[in-house]
Amino acid sequence: MMDEKRLLVPIDGSDNSLRALAFVINRAKKDRGMRIYLLNVQPPLPPSLFVTRAMIAEHHESMSKEAMASSRRVLAKHRVSAEIVVRIGDTADTIVKFARYKRCGEIVMGTRGLGSLKGLLLGSSTTRVIHLARVPVTVVP
Repeated sequence: MMDEKRLLVPIDGSDNSLRALAFVINRAKKDRGMRIYLLNVQPPLPPSLFVTRAMIAEHHESMSKEAMASSRRVLAKHRVSAEIVVRIGDTADTIVKFARYKRCGEIVMGTRGLGSLKGLLLGSSTTRVIHLARVPVTVVP
């Protein structure tokens, strides 16, 4: 059973994801019972002769810290708490699976603003999440 007071905000470090976080923070200020999850998804990187698993793990950690730094500052500024999680995998699939795992009632995400033609041609994580999710997806421009 999904809990409408559990919100998932995918964070990639972009201004768009920070706008989605600001949207959720405003809602959380009105409803202190809200539980917020911030999820940073790192794309998988295969090991090779020149790149070890340890190097890949270090890379993922560095990239996720960088992506989440602004979000942590925004949360602290507004005195709002959130569970911060990093996962490795396909972006859209990982977001939807995590939302299901945590029984989130809604996913709130920013859009890259590529426009309908580019989004259609390139494929869009936001569009895929909308199609895969079993809960409402709020897209913050």
